[in-house]
Amino acid sequence: MANDLNKVMLIGRLTRDPEFKSIKGSSVANFSLANNRSYTANNEKKEETHFFDCEVWGKLAEIIRDYGKKGKQIAVEGRLTQSSWDTPDGKKASKVRIRVETFQLLGGSGGSPGAPSGNEPPSYEDMGNIDYTEDDPIF
Repeated sequence: MANDLNKVMLIGRLTRDPEFKSIKGSSVANFSLANNRSYTANNEKKEETHFFDCEVWGKLAEIIRDYGKKGKQIAVEGRLTQSSWDTPDGKKASKVRIRVETFQLLGGSGGSPGAPSGNEPPSYEDMGNIDYTEDDPIF
């Protein structure tokens, strides 16, 4: 049986500071990403913004906790995951989020892209080899 493809790549801005937790000894951070799109329809320029919930595990969760702040531009790469559950009133509910496998913080925060922060995150090479497994808990 052939493998299917599940890959997501986005650039956007953090809508809030990441929420960090430790679950059974594993670090996890959740954040929301705003992704803007400009397009032209009927000779009129339009803009739309989409919001995506993201989660990141392990050492990368600790890095985004320390360096990711509201308004910071970020490039993420990962895959979509879906959680489902029964609500208290007995209905089925589900949520799709991006399981971030790699990310890069870009530019400055808010309206000053490229501004030096003086507190730069470690480079990707400094993070070592990070292995994600399907056994990582989710919440």
